[in-house]
Parts: sequence; C-alpha cells; structure tokens
Amino acid sequence: MSWFHGSTKFAAAPPHASAAEIVACFGNQKHFLERLAFLITGDQTTAEQSVSDACEITLQGNSPFSDWLLEWAKAATVSAAISLRGGEIRTCEAMFADQRCPHVEHLCQLDDEPRAARLAFILGMDAQKLIAELDPLSRAILVLRTAIRCSIQDCSLRLNVSRAAVIAANCLAMTWLDHCSLRPGEDENVSQTL
Repeated sequence: MSWFHGSTKFAAAPPHASAAEIVACFGNQKHFLERLAFLITGDQTTAEQSVSDACEITLQGNSPFSDWLLEWAKAATVSAAISLRGGEIRTCEAMFADQRCPHVEHLCQLDDEPRAARLAFILGMDAQKLIAELDPLSRAILVLRTAIRCSIQDCSLRLNVSRAAVIAANCLAMTWLDHCSLRPGEDENVSQTL
C-alpha cells in the first residue's frame, strides 16, 4: 500500500486576506459596493451603512481567501443591505402572489460574460429610474442574480420570501431589464405591461 501514500501531494490552500487587505478592498471598491447597496435600499445613507456593516462583519468573522475578497465584499454588502431593508422587501411578496413567469430563460443562470454585461448595464443606468420603476423585491432579486449570481432558490432563502414570489419578481426584473437594454432612451414603464 505504499503506492497510495508515496506520491500524494496536496496543493497549498490559498492565503486568507489580512485585515489590511479587507479594509483596502472595501475602501477601493466603496463606490461600486455602495451602488449595489443603493439599488437594493433606495437610500444613500442606508447604502453607506450597508458597506460599513459588511466591512465590519468581514473583519470580525473568518477571513475570506485573498483571491475571493471582492466577491466576498459584494456578497457581504448585498446581505447587509437586505438585512437593513428586509421588512420592506418582504412586504412586496403579496404583489406577486398570483403572477407566473412564462419565460423559461428567466430561470437560467447566465454565464459569466452575459451576467457581467448585465451588471455593467445596471450600474451604468440612472439608479433613480431603476428604483422608481421596480419594487424593492424585484430590485433585490435583480442585484442578487446579476451581482453575486444567486439562483432562484438562493434568492428565496436570502430574502425569506416564497419561491413563487421570487420567480414572478425575477420575471418582472428581467423583462424590465431586457426592455431597458433594447430601448434605453424610452421611458415606458414595463411593469404596467405585465
């Protein structure tokens, strides 16, 4: 049995981020992270608090791997924003009680390149328009699905709303986003057509 143990080599685990790296990441990416939080909360002060809370939680918890630090910062910021606006998000669940999504493509996970393009489009658009035209649940799902690649089930668990409501709110968000990307100059409200 010496063949089993003789040639086994384990790859070294990636290094964990230091406190200085964590603070630097949150500082360097502050505008980006605040923008993600703002799209969920609809309030600049709450968005800033979300980034601050996410940084503090990251510093006090188990340190993420250095290579994954930005992804961790995005997920922590989004989670903090959802925590700060959870009640407001959950009250929207009733709006989607009897709605269904006829678009199979809305349930699929996007590959990295199309997802990154959608995220860039969302971040480049007028945030006030997005906030005015989408309810808090749809906005949270839009950010979860594009920024941190959450599945429908992940969204349901993170937001503490039914899977059916997530599917319907995701349908609204994706239809709205498709409409905006095809006709960026128009001001039609897509939610009225669904």
